Amino acid sequence: MTTQSKRLICALLFAILILSACNLPGAREETQPPPPDPGRIQTSAAQTIEVELTNAARDDGPAETEPPEPPPAETTEAPPPTVTLPPTATDTPTPTFTPTSDVPCDQAAFVSETIPDGTDFDPGDVFTKVWRLRNTGTCTWTSGYDIVFVSGSALGAPASVPVTSGTVAPGQVVEVEVQMTAPMAEGTYRGNWKLRNASNVIFGITNSSSGAFWVEIEVLAPAQPVDFSIAFENVHNCGSSPYATAKIVNTGTEFLQSARITIIDLDDSLNLYGPAINNQAFVESPVGCPPGNSDADPGETYYIAAFIGASPPSGHDARFTLMLCTQDFLGGDCVTKSADFEIP
Repeated sequence: MTTQSKRLICALLFAILILSACNLPGAREETQPPPPDPGRIQTSAAQTIEVELTNAARDDGPAETEPPEPPPAETTEAPPPTVTLPPTATDTPTPTFTPTSDVPCDQAAFVSETIPDGTDFDPGDVFTKVWRLRNTGTCTWTSGYDIVFVSGSALGAPASVPVTSGTVAPGQVVEVEVQMTAPMAEGTYRGNWKLRNASNVIFGITNSSSGAFWVEIEVLAPAQPVDFSIAFENVHNCGSSPYATAKIVNTGTEFLQSARITIIDLDDSLNLYGPAINNQAFVESPVGCPPGNSDADPGETYYIAAFIGASPPSGHDARFTLMLCTQDFLGGDCVTKSADFEIP
């Protein structure tokens, strides 16, 4: 029993004693209420003590707890929708975007050239090819930029040539010169070129399907020191006599100074003229008559005429044969060629 319970019991017993004392004999009857029933008082006191003892016993034991309330019944209601509030406006500045250009750093376009495609050269000729190129990119070309040979025939040129010794800004045009040499063999030759930047990256021109720019030449057959071409020209009169005329072109590199002329009737196997030597056989007009010039210059065209008789056989086949030499009286180097014709 706890100290509090003991104190409570003592207080109750003390109260019972006081109540019992009030009912002692000798007390003034006129001032007292009707006497209480002693048995009832004792019974009430006993009941009170019993209650207090019971409560005290409860205090000594574990406290009774009320049963927990049942959990609320589960509901099937959907949760409320989530509401997203718009962000609060701030004073953060809007970033500025700089658009990027679609034009690449390194780009070029062909403008013009010297030595057009198909230009003729003799074997071993030295020439200078010039390309004019425009910088159509966004980067400046420096002395570290080159044009480089990529395929075909290099024509004796170096593998690369600097584009400039200074700078070529975007939009500017530059001329690039390359010295080349024609091969010794006859034929068509082409060399393809592109550009290369300072980082050794090769790039081409935009106005070419392959990106390349090129040189293309024709090399003629080697020129002979003594050579000429011959063709029948006409039969015309010199005075009253008919002369057969042949056209010649000196295709060699030497002067021609004398001729031996022979004209034969092929049907009758008869000589209509010669053979005869002439040191002034080179006439400048197709209807001219000898004597003519004493020599024929390289690359020039001349005519040689010879008498074929008072009454040449009309309709017969004939052959005009010439031996041309580099010195008078058939001296020096000589070449012989013929041309057939029909006597008109």
